[in-house]
Amino acid sequence: MANLGLLSVAKSVKSVKLSFRIPYYTHWGQSLLICGSESVLGSWNVKKGLLLSPVHQGDELVWCGSIGVPSGFSCEYSYYVVDDEKNVLRWEMGKKRNLLLPESIKDGQVVELHDLWQTGGDAIPFRSAFKDVIFHKNRTLNIERPLGIIHEKLDREDSVVVHFKISCPNVEDGTSVYVIGNNAKLGQWKAQDGLKLSYAGGSIWEADCVIQGDNFPIKYPF
Repeated sequence: MANLGLLSVAKSVKSVKLSFRIPYYTHWGQSLLICGSESVLGSWNVKKGLLLSPVHQGDELVWCGSIGVPSGFSCEYSYYVVDDEKNVLRWEMGKKRNLLLPESIKDGQVVELHDLWQTGGDAIPFRSAFKDVIFHKNRTLNIERPLGIIHEKLDREDSVVVHFKISCPNVEDGTSVYVIGNNAKLGQWKAQDGLKLSYAGGSIWEADCVIQGDNFPIKYPF
């Protein structure tokens, strides 16, 4: 099944508004909460995290919440299932999520993050049993470029640097990883015109892409 992502940018009245959205079904008395490395997300104290609100959208239950942050804001964060007293009942597996807002996103804009809950299976490819044994091969891929978001000159104020990243431990010789989507920079759903990802080591493939604000929201599979 393809991994889908969605990111939206819109106008607001002041500061940068960071909006989180994640579909997740809970039982009665349970809620979703975001906790992260910065004080606005609790500084890893779940009791002080951002409690989300549920919204029914068709057959989905979507949890939403927003915070105000400065431009260039960065943090790590994860989602947690909590009870009415904010006691942790369940948390995401896998690595912490990383967020870095480009400096081009100024006060007065809204950035929406559309996430999916990371299950135990999502973390399996990161474990040594998979990377070093099951997917071990005699060949070694060369790291194609340094990690991190590129510092490309942005020709418009609403330009956004989107950083794509995925774990693909089982990539055959002579094949590559691409992102395709509903944007010209992503090939307009044509694989041959999509965005090619570079190998960054540790089974991670990634790429940066500058997309204009009026082209959001974007949809894409890897």
